[in-house]
Amino acid sequence: MRKIGIIAVLSLLVTAFAAVPALAGAPTSVTQTGGLHVCQGSALDVSPVKTDTSAFLTASGEVCGAGPTATATLSADAEVVTGCINPGSKDQQPKGLQRTTTPTVGSGTFDTRAGRAAFGVAPNLVQTTPIALPGRTCPGQQTPTTVSVTFTNVVLTITSQTGSITANFDPIDP
Repeated sequence: MRKIGIIAVLSLLVTAFAAVPALAGAPTSVTQTGGLHVCQGSALDVSPVKTDTSAFLTASGEVCGAGPTATATLSADAEVVTGCINPGSKDQQPKGLQRTTTPTVGSGTFDTRAGRAAFGVAPNLVQTTPIALPGRTCPGQQTPTTVSVTFTNVVLTITSQTGSITANFDPIDP
């Protein structure tokens, strides 16, 4: 009975960590032009999401002073580190690490109401194109594994007929 309880708890932990987004990150700098601005009492956020097969970023926030529509564009460079694990290595650090950097971008255009709009929830989702993991082949019986994913050069740009907002973020590691 104890084994069943342990297996159940471990299964729940694996499920909980499989696709949980990390905490949102606040911008390190924000530049605003024209009348478009971040609404009082709200903030711009970027959050990473990592599953067993992909990783991507999502953006959320609320803008005021926009015209009838606004467009949010989220861009970043995804640095993926992969390796190959030998079946007999007992989860030791993989050999032959490879780093690849891939630009990723996503955008969404949304309608405003009296110049105000929130994005980051349906139907106004803003997320980058998912980066496929692990994306490599290994020799022999070795298994490809993802060691880490880090998003750098993270920039959220919001534009409308009345101005623009550019927010820069620190590197994000899901």
